[in-house]
Amino acid sequence: MTSADFAVAAATAADRLSGTGPPAVARPPAVTGPFPMETVGRAGELAEVLAVLERPDVDGVLLSGAPGIGKSRLAEEVALAHRTRTGGTIGRIAPAPGDGWADGLRRWITRTRESDDAPSVLVLDGARRDPDRQVLARLARALAGTGVKALVTARRPVAQDGFAHRSVPPLPVPLDCCAIDVEALAAVPSVELFVSCLRAFNPAFQVGRHNQLAVARACVELHGNPGAIGLAARIAALEGPEVLWAALDGQSRTGAPPDRPRPAIDGLARLLDAYGPDDTEPEALRGLSHAGRRLLACARVFSGGAGPESLRQISGVGLDEYPAALESLLGRHLLRLSALPSGRLDGYTRTRLHLTFGRWSYRPDKQTGESANGLEDVRLAHARHHARLAGSTVRLMTGGPQAGGIIAFRSEEGNIRRALDTLVVAGLAEEALDLAELSRVYHYAIGTPFDWPAGLASLGGPDADRDSRRRVALLLAEAAVRNDEPETALAVLDGVRPGDAGHEAPADGGFTVRIRHLRGIAITPSRPDEGLALLHQAIEPGADGGHLARRRLLDTALAEFLHRSAGTAAALATRALAEAIQARDNLVAGLALLHLSAFAAAAGRAADSTNYLDRALATLRPLGAPAALGALLALMGSPLLPGPAARAAAVARALGCFHTVRRHLLDDPTEPDFTVGRVERRLLLGDRESLAAMAAGSAVELPDLIRDFALGCVAARTPGDPSEPVPDRPAAPPRATAAEPSTDAVLTPRQSEVARLIAEGLSNKQIARQLTISEWTVVNHIRETMRKLGCSSRVAIAGWVHRTASTPRER
Repeated sequence: MTSADFAVAAATAADRLSGTGPPAVARPPAVTGPFPMETVGRAGELAEVLAVLERPDVDGVLLSGAPGIGKSRLAEEVALAHRTRTGGTIGRIAPAPGDGWADGLRRWITRTRESDDAPSVLVLDGARRDPDRQVLARLARALAGTGVKALVTARRPVAQDGFAHRSVPPLPVPLDCCAIDVEALAAVPSVELFVSCLRAFNPAFQVGRHNQLAVARACVELHGNPGAIGLAARIAALEGPEVLWAALDGQSRTGAPPDRPRPAIDGLARLLDAYGPDDTEPEALRGLSHAGRRLLACARVFSGGAGPESLRQISGVGLDEYPAALESLLGRHLLRLSALPSGRLDGYTRTRLHLTFGRWSYRPDKQTGESANGLEDVRLAHARHHARLAGSTVRLMTGGPQAGGIIAFRSEEGNIRRALDTLVVAGLAEEALDLAELSRVYHYAIGTPFDWPAGLASLGGPDADRDSRRRVALLLAEAAVRNDEPETALAVLDGVRPGDAGHEAPADGGFTVRIRHLRGIAITPSRPDEGLALLHQAIEPGADGGHLARRRLLDTALAEFLHRSAGTAAALATRALAEAIQARDNLVAGLALLHLSAFAAAAGRAADSTNYLDRALATLRPLGAPAALGALLALMGSPLLPGPAARAAAVARALGCFHTVRRHLLDDPTEPDFTVGRVERRLLLGDRESLAAMAAGSAVELPDLIRDFALGCVAARTPGDPSEPVPDRPAAPPRATAAEPSTDAVLTPRQSEVARLIAEGLSNKQIARQLTISEWTVVNHIRETMRKLGCSSRVAIAGWVHRTASTPRER
């Protein structure tokens, strides 16, 4: 049966559910089992398969899918619903140990003939043994003319006349999460299932802002597989959620000294060996080639899936053997393929390989031909491959096709982190530090915390060489500066020197620039003159150039704006913009335009501020939502801003605003990225003040957010001897009450047109499309209309339109 047939059937099911067709039968209770709620989120599939099963031209439905995907549960629910509607019975066929499907079918046919009591629906649960085409053909002949329908489950689809095929998909997973929208997260089917299963053990469990990201990530890491989610819920209940989160991160919480991380092994293996289904039947691995066994063993080393190119390279399987071996693994459901992106040495591709659900996927043993010790060389090959991949993606991020670089690094972030751990444990200090340095660019780009240096401390000990100690110190100081710990950063920087007296190496020039830059950021909030002097030294002619140098320019511009000269600040931001445009560095160009928008807003130049903001969004939009939020946080969360509490509130407000406007400004995510949730984990820490700031920010338009931020910076300046007057915040015009908007205002033709469309109930985006103008232009028209009319809301504007239309104004 084609997809069009299923669409017709789905429409029929929808008619029934809406009341236009025959009355729908109440949803039957799920079958008994450890997690009877595992059919959560399957209402659509249930209605669709049931509608197809009841068609007279269909003998049965074949449900196919990966292990744990819920084929058996769905078949049982459909069978129960069909029995309820027809009043018949349910028959089942399962091959006895040592028998095949043909034997089980023959016994059922004999038993049915002898008893003359045929069921209304027959379930053949493939479980671990798929029925072949001959079995289905014989089944179709046996059921012909009896009115009995068949439901067959199998891992792989089998074509057979009279049987419709339905692939059972995974449950939808969260694409992002936000502390002010936890209810929406809990309504996602995979999350709903996880919570329902966990509550079977712990009825008090709730999804909240303290665990929302962990719950969402668990559902994503398990690919929405109901069986895996049920197992994860059991582990979280019995071992504690933290153990599960660490395992999904590829970590183990047992026996690892804090100063020496254990090797990057998959912590999930231990948990699956204890709790997972023993899916190690010989049939799963029987006849698998040496190349296939090698690929399966190497796939365990990856974190969060593997790119096909990466798996082939680190496994050493030749191109002549790789396609056949990979197809064999996919056909046996030992690996699964997804359309998620994976990084390549030259960019990325929308193809990713994942281990499927089961113990055999994680346990090295004789069946796969690899031991745990035998994978050590593979781990090192994995680490070095992903270090090279990180280098290629960072080169793209700093001047090439930047969106491709961000996507590639982001999709391989787990593998790159695992590579860093492997290099640290192996004592390869230079390679580990090179990889950590590369990662800085990515973390600056998307605004996530740069917390990896914590694992590098062991590389900067007394036995390390001078260069390694200095590089570790710089990374630790940089992390401390970005995490609001300036005292820690200064203490670390005080312990290093550019070079021995009279023996400064050429490379020490860049080292000195970084020390001045970090020290300047750390002391500027408390000693602005001294800090600004250091920041200017870090950008003076002769300093190293490139992407990070342009970011240093913007740090200096913001410091000038906060403490000294808005004119100098604008000049530095313009310089950074010009250099970024020349280098095709849209990350810095968008960030520079955001700075210029804030500077113009503080000077009272609203039109210029809006223009800069429009250009910033146009520049950042092609790079994706993570880059857009990263630029916003680089401005509003800069450690140059005074007061950690005020800065956290500003960032929380920005997160709330971004969460609201994201769907209007940028494409909704098509794959999980947790753009907002990842940053919340660092900045909110669950405190009520930050949550209140997020809620307040969700009601603010982005131009107003930039303006309020800029005017707040101006208001926070310390009184002294500024080089130029500080612009006062313009007083708000007097407004009439919402119930009585002014009738004396004269609107422009465009404002009148916008007001009329508001009265018709159109959204800002719809108005922008209808008038062929930008959405921000619509916002500006609405703001000016509200000012002229003295209205406080869109509802008041609509009321004014209706009153003036029914009661013409006197002229």
